[in-house]
Amino acid sequence: MTPLSPGVATATEQDTPAAPGTLRFRRLWLFSPRADLAILGIPLALTLVAAVASTFLAPDAEDNAHRLLGWTAQNLLGNATHVILTFLLFGVHRDVLTAAPKQPRTILAGALAMLGVGTALFFTFYADRSIHTFAVAVIFNVFGMHHTLSQHRGLWSLHGLRGGQEGLASPSPLERKLQQLYVPLLLSVLLVRIFFVAESAAPGAPAYLDVGQGAVLPWQTLPLLIAVWLGYFLLLFRSVLRSGTASGPKVLYLLGMATATGLALVAPSWGYVMLPGMHGLEYYVLSARMLEPREGDAPRLSQKLIWPAMIASMLPLFALGVVHGFLLEGPMRGSLGIGGGAQAHPLLRALTCLSFACVLAHYFADAFIFRFRIPSIRQVMLRRLGFSSGPRPPLSAR
Repeated sequence: MTPLSPGVATATEQDTPAAPGTLRFRRLWLFSPRADLAILGIPLALTLVAAVASTFLAPDAEDNAHRLLGWTAQNLLGNATHVILTFLLFGVHRDVLTAAPKQPRTILAGALAMLGVGTALFFTFYADRSIHTFAVAVIFNVFGMHHTLSQHRGLWSLHGLRGGQEGLASPSPLERKLQQLYVPLLLSVLLVRIFFVAESAAPGAPAYLDVGQGAVLPWQTLPLLIAVWLGYFLLLFRSVLRSGTASGPKVLYLLGMATATGLALVAPSWGYVMLPGMHGLEYYVLSARMLEPREGDAPRLSQKLIWPAMIASMLPLFALGVVHGFLLEGPMRGSLGIGGGAQAHPLLRALTCLSFACVLAHYFADAFIFRFRIPSIRQVMLRRLGFSSGPRPPLSAR
């Protein structure tokens, strides 16, 4: 991955206003055309496969197909495996860890606390497996969804910064307000959908994620949630496009956000392929960018070793994903003759709970290292991301 390149527009293009009533898009890629398009295109293609499976396959085959697609989003596209990259970044560029006073101590304390949560989950598995399953579902859907939406907002902000550096107008007050509202509003809407609204209109249909609460709200609540989602994104696109000139890649990314969250509302089994897939690929590209050496660095990792180091660091979590997805829980389990009781093996269960702790520690660490409202963190992280150190428009904190 090369550092963020200058804008593709010429000085004449920057200075010429759009004609009244016309809309012009600038090709201001955040990373590169290939990376920006892959972040959206690959998860969307995987989701289309899920839609085809739902339409044409028998129920058992459809279920196995969704398991495989979900596993692919988690382990190949990186929603589960990318979490270790935060700690690889700390080892390669310590300025990320030390960007604010007491930050290393805070992150260490948080990581130890998350290890304690993982230990508690280990014992609850043997004490009461239902409680264990429900706790895992709640913890990782609530905090994982918050983390995913926060990353959307962070990349949205970086697109705004990219446009500002190339002469586009600053985001309007309405867009800034909607950006601040994105995480709390969409998080609330999506959590209500998956935990409290009946999965379908069929009598007695449970919630998409039934952790013992049943269907608190009828399926007829769904149109209200969709109306909130639709109203939000209509306001957003009106705000972004009304100036007449916009960053095409930014608009494309916002369309991707709208599509992924809309699918999670209408068909959670499809949205839960696209959302995790986008999130993992985003973090792959962000990590590769931040791992690059910058001017003045004494690099511990050369440019050509960045992707091999990322892959090597993720292999243990990927291997654990293979064991669970294909040997213990996936569609191949029956043909291999491996019983589900193997999940109770203490070593395997300990490794699984350790991976849970790693995920939670990653959530905790990211919440601190991306606090762009703190000047020292902002300076370090924008440098790591390859943005210039000159004057910048305000960037919302993730």
